Amino acid sequence: MNLRLAAIALLLGGCATAMEPSEVRAVRDFVALSDLERVDRIRLYRKPAFTYVNDYFITASVAERHYLVEFNGRCRALRARGLSVSTVDHRLDLSYLKVPDTIRGCPTEKIYRATVEQLVELKELSKSAANGASVP
Repeated sequence: MNLRLAAIALLLGGCATAMEPSEVRAVRDFVALSDLERVDRIRLYRKPAFTYVNDYFITASVAERHYLVEFNGRCRALRARGLSVSTVDHRLDLSYLKVPDTIRGCPTEKIYRATVEQLVELKELSKSAANGASVP
């Protein structure tokens, strides 16, 4: 019985990966290849600047620190309006953005520390993957 459940879980996991949009797969591959450091939270002691990457990711810059924020699924609300500190709907601690705080009603899943250059590369990579360009 447990073997059957494991096989079903593997099949469903494979289907989820196959259905993943190319721009999401490209960003996740970049994160893995660049070995971006996963962090627990972003300290919001200064006004953060949020930038849309795609429906699954945004960037956040606070002072001289830069981050990639991944959501727990697609968040179409990110496209609808601009992003600012007021778009953070729910925080457990007002001084930080942490997993699973929400932005525009979408729960955050992972936060990575990155450099400015990595964030620029990620945005370009996501755009080219969304436009159907081949991603290495």
